[in-house]
Amino acid sequence: MGILEARDIAFGYGRTNVWEHVSLALEPGEMVLLVGENGAGKSTLLRCLAGWERLRAGEITFEGTTLEKLSSKKRSRMAFVADVPAFYDDLTAYEHVELLGRANRWEDARWNEADRLLERFGIASFCDQYPQTFSRGMRQKLACSLALALEPACLLLDEPTGPLDPTSATILEDEIARIAGKGCAVLMSCHHELETIVPTRVLKLDNGTLSTCDVANEPLSLIHI
Repeated sequence: MGILEARDIAFGYGRTNVWEHVSLALEPGEMVLLVGENGAGKSTLLRCLAGWERLRAGEITFEGTTLEKLSSKKRSRMAFVADVPAFYDDLTAYEHVELLGRANRWEDARWNEADRLLERFGIASFCDQYPQTFSRGMRQKLACSLALALEPACLLLDEPTGPLDPTSATILEDEIARIAGKGCAVLMSCHHELETIVPTRVLKLDNGTLSTCDVANEPLSLIHI
């Protein structure tokens, strides 16, 4: 049984399905890429897997429990960074860290890890400011720092390297590989070739169908769209 499983799920708007009969399972420590053309439904699929959208059919379970029945404690073991991260208007960047830490009753080691991530992404000195004053790249680095600081069992990322400069993108890849090495299952949509990460699998969403790419015979440069 995968840590996150989708069984024959479907999603659509009005009378039209974006995709249907989609199934997947993520195992601990996997680093899985999700690729496909613009409009294929990758962001929607990630939002459904995170429990942000209502399915038309099928079921999604996390650690054996359907998303609708997850306790708050178990839900905190899953993190999702959307393509456009949202923040509270009246909280500074570090107040977001404090809110997350207090809500999850972090111990000292976790607070230290959050501080390390902020420093590594180069935003620690800006954390007394409000996220809405940040550039898109800085907001992305804050969102990724918060998600990684949770040390989740499953991490979902929607185009996380898109807004980042090359140095920050490499840092993010390194942090993703580090957390996957500790057993976190990672599913990440991406339109770019990655510099350092070698994915366990590549899934392609095309014309409403999810399939596994043969990366041994088809280079990532041709798979990525």
